[in-house]
Amino acid sequence: MKKLALAGTALMLASLANGLAEARDDDAIGALADVIEANYYDEARAREIADALRSEAASGAFGETQSPDALASALTDRLHAEDRHFSVRYIGPERAADIIARRAAAEAGEAPERPADPWAGLRRENFGFADIDILPGNIGYIDLRQFAPIQPAESTARAALDFIANTDAVIFDLRQNVGGAPSMVQYLISHFLDAEEPVVINTFVARDLPYPDQLWSLPVHPAGNRPDVPLIVLTSGNTGSAGEAFPYHLKAMERATIIGETTHGAGNPGSTFFTPEGYAVFISTGSARNPITGTNWEGTGVTPDIAVPAGDALETALDRLYDTLLASHDADSAGYQDVEWARELLAAQREPVDVSSRQLRRYAGTYGNRHFDTANGTLVYTREGGSPVELLPVGNHRFAIPGNNSYRFVFTPNEAGNVGHLEMQIAGSGSRNYPRSR
Repeated sequence: MKKLALAGTALMLASLANGLAEARDDDAIGALADVIEANYYDEARAREIADALRSEAASGAFGETQSPDALASALTDRLHAEDRHFSVRYIGPERAADIIARRAAAEAGEAPERPADPWAGLRRENFGFADIDILPGNIGYIDLRQFAPIQPAESTARAALDFIANTDAVIFDLRQNVGGAPSMVQYLISHFLDAEEPVVINTFVARDLPYPDQLWSLPVHPAGNRPDVPLIVLTSGNTGSAGEAFPYHLKAMERATIIGETTHGAGNPGSTFFTPEGYAVFISTGSARNPITGTNWEGTGVTPDIAVPAGDALETALDRLYDTLLASHDADSAGYQDVEWARELLAAQREPVDVSSRQLRRYAGTYGNRHFDTANGTLVYTREGGSPVELLPVGNHRFAIPGNNSYRFVFTPNEAGNVGHLEMQIAGSGSRNYPRSR
């Protein structure tokens, strides 16, 4: 009997604990619903979403008692159907209370203590500019992982644009871009528009705005303007938020070609709010409205002009730009040769040219102060005093330095297959001949 009594007590305590936990879950969901109802940009939809959450919580739609992190994940999944920007995290009551108190103090006019450099984290990430390069064919390339606020990042953004200022085309790689600030979107798009024809890039609507807030192109750009340079934007399914705004607005203006995958589909900017139960929820407090389409990319994403897997987007972009640039250059110009060589280099990297070991040995030798040897099934080039470099065969007894579009090494065998001299072709500067010394 004593064992039965103990077992009954244990069951009663477990039931009580579960009941308290479920009550806490209901309280947490109710608090989140209140915050959403008070802050979501569309007041009518805010009420609908909040009421639905409360009703679902009461009916047990979120299942049995979960850990706070699991509940946050379940709520995020549920809210994503309403707005792709919704995101719920559990940070704990103490941390949430501290943030709520500091925000209340700031609203009351008590200036919070600011760190010495509030942008230190973004600065360490170079404000999102992960790579700036000039690709073969004189194509500017910017790998941008986020859109930092323009205030701290302007000099970095300007330096990136200045670096590619003399290129014949530009590629923005946003395949890993998670979003960010509209001010950087405005800054970068403005660079590729005509300064003498200002346009509205985007508008925002929100509960506390009596009319749409307009985002205009900049009348004067610190890096100048390039309204005619061919422009391509690369996207993936992970490209989100402001990372989608950039290609969406450029596509609407017919100013850029979008290549890659349809983007994530998060078109409503907002802020993070906190509840005493320890949950943080990102809520859309506004919504973008493109002045040309009258809508945005929420829920649909940005559809590319040329749909390819994200991993193939850069090669596809280069193929397209090489066609464009070859058509724009005179056939006998240095620019035409540069683009032809760039296309040749891309083709050889995509489908390697096979050269037999026997043929490679015939090329090997010393020509002036340049030496060629064979290793690992390829031809290795060493200039006197330099480091060895494995060459890339590009066909017709010609070789290139990988990543370098300035030179071609040409070996011309005689009828017996022997090579007596080396021709080194130099982009835009003709060629030089070096007799074989051994």
